[in-house]
Amino acid sequence: MARGAESKAAATEIILKAFPGSFIYDKEIRIPYEEEGEHIQLKCTLTCAKTNVGEGEENAIPGAETADLNFEQPSISATQSQPTEEEKENVKKLMEVLGL
Repeated sequence: MARGAESKAAATEIILKAFPGSFIYDKEIRIPYEEEGEHIQLKCTLTCAKTNVGEGEENAIPGAETADLNFEQPSISATQSQPTEEEKENVKKLMEVLGL
């Protein structure tokens, strides 16, 4: 059985009971609503997270707590970020063609 399958089934049942008229379509839960006189369906899919995060960690990178991240040193050198002579020539030609 896939990881989280029991939890997904339990959550699906709760959603189906909470929203009258909701149903399962393929791997989605469809929840019918009427909005401004138009019938719409909200699609809800449930997947099991690969890595758990805590509430309030919206900006957290899952798995980063074990990664060795160093933001003090750039990952590329200054010479690598400079355009090559060929790139400069290509830009020059493009500007001429565009009349800039």
